[in-house]
Amino acid sequence: MPHDGTIDFRPLEESDLELMARWLRAPHVAAWWDRAEKQVEQMRAHLNDPTVSPFVVTLDEVPFGYIQLCDLDGERDRESALASQPAGTFGIDQFIGPADMIGKGLGTRLVSAMAERALNNGAMRVLVDPHPENAAAIRAYEKAGFVRLGTFSMTGGPALLMARDA
Repeated sequence: MPHDGTIDFRPLEESDLELMARWLRAPHVAAWWDRAEKQVEQMRAHLNDPTVSPFVVTLDEVPFGYIQLCDLDGERDRESALASQPAGTFGIDQFIGPADMIGKGLGTRLVSAMAERALNNGAMRVLVDPHPENAAAIRAYEKAGFVRLGTFSMTGGPALLMARDA
């Protein structure tokens, strides 16, 4: 599959969850997204959650990743790192499923495309929070225009908070 095609997002559906589970068990995804079964249950819960929009990422209409866009305005009390973020802050979490699709610049493209989509639809800031040791993800986010805000202790462990503003 060519890697310079069109990236798009379609809403995650119940029928996609088996594919998500398979991708979450892949070593390159499992290294950063632990407990595949729990993640799939959270994805299922997000299907009807007005604050989280889960998507399948496609390249020329072929699924290759997952991304979720989360409205973080209601999370300020639960995560101290979010307390100082402006109203209209959204977060994204994502992964590329097939191992043969990583290392090809697609992570930068999909993160940039979702950030632009959110910012064009009224978001003031988009955050990502990679593990501080996930050097490949951090490079991809910097290439997508995200800047480092600092390392914080989050519910899921240490995170390098990075932002892209409107």
